Amino acid sequence: MNPAHRRPARAGRNAAGGFTLVELMVALTIGLVLALAVSLSMLTMGRQFRVVGSTSAAQVNAQLALSLIDSAGRTAGAGLFSNGQPVCMSFNAAYGGTVKSNGAPLMPARIIDGGSDTASDRLVFSASSAIGPLSGMPVMDAMASSAADIVVTDGGLIAANDLAIVGVPGSAAVPCTLFQVTATPTSGVSCGGNASQCKTLARTAGGNYNPSAGTFANEPRYGFADAPPVFGPAVVMGLGTNFRQQAFAVLCETLVEYNAFIDNPACTTGPLDFSGGANALVTDVVLLQAQYGISATASSDVVTNWVDAKTVGGVNWASPTAANVGRIKAVRVVIVSRSKEAAGEDVTPASCTNDAGVANVGPCSFNDAEAPVIDLSATSTPSGSNWRRYRYRVQQAVIPLRNVIWSN
Repeated sequence: MNPAHRRPARAGRNAAGGFTLVELMVALTIGLVLALAVSLSMLTMGRQFRVVGSTSAAQVNAQLALSLIDSAGRTAGAGLFSNGQPVCMSFNAAYGGTVKSNGAPLMPARIIDGGSDTASDRLVFSASSAIGPLSGMPVMDAMASSAADIVVTDGGLIAANDLAIVGVPGSAAVPCTLFQVTATPTSGVSCGGNASQCKTLARTAGGNYNPSAGTFANEPRYGFADAPPVFGPAVVMGLGTNFRQQAFAVLCETLVEYNAFIDNPACTTGPLDFSGGANALVTDVVLLQAQYGISATASSDVVTNWVDAKTVGGVNWASPTAANVGRIKAVRVVIVSRSKEAAGEDVTPASCTNDAGVANVGPCSFNDAEAPVIDLSATSTPSGSNWRRYRYRVQQAVIPLRNVIWSN
């Protein structure tokens, strides 16, 4: 073979293959861009999950709080009515040597105003805790004194240590008296009126519920007939083992429940703790607002206005008269809850005005001109944060006082 016709050796045949520096830098840049995109996507998704989670938690808390209040409100007044009339419009009651009511109105539902738009109201629902039929036992004999034992018909379920109220249904001038039965009722007692057999309810002075004579300003003597100084026809209503005044309040951003008749709830932070009979129900609740739904007259069941528990139109709804208590047919409640953690920036608008012109510092609730004002500006927050960095949810409900309406 002619050497002149041989192919020259390829210069690169013995060179090593690989990436150039430029190619490597381009690849690294693309990788960093992709990693950054994935990281940003994950951060965005995480933020969205936190927003959805905190919003859902606030929604659930508000719904739970409202459902608990609604359940208690619908049984308000049970055992406080007889033959379509309230057993009394006012009552005398004491506990542990302290006068709890000296002729104050006996209200199936009572609102204690918080004092300002930034403070939560308190709700108190009164009812019997007895199990079974809540029928009245007519008083058959005239009481010899205001502290005497009470003779009633032999029907009705009541036992030693049970609580009861005695009053004259429909009478605005005669208060009820709360008392405790101190011994097993004595059956087979002869009595007057239209009954052949009766039983005696002992109410010896002492203990938590039976104060000595002279404790109250007006201490009636009750009987079968209305013949002053004895007032009638009177009835006794059994209340069971306790007088249920189921109350709800917001303490330390928590909805709590307690017995308003005997408890004095309180809370402390760091660590969070409740005392005075407070039973913590739902956390992250920041505001509770409530209003009475009132009718034009006590005989009507049509709600014409919503009023706060304060003086409105010349009427003091903080301490209504017996006649005005009869006009209260419903309550409406607003619960505001918030997310557990604050965001890094403001996420809640500074204000909201409903269609009727009611301005709120925070979200709106009901859409009428009498809607309660929501003001979250005083809500407690950690240092460096503010109330607008939380997400809020509002739940609202109208609770008819069924026992009041059905007994009208």
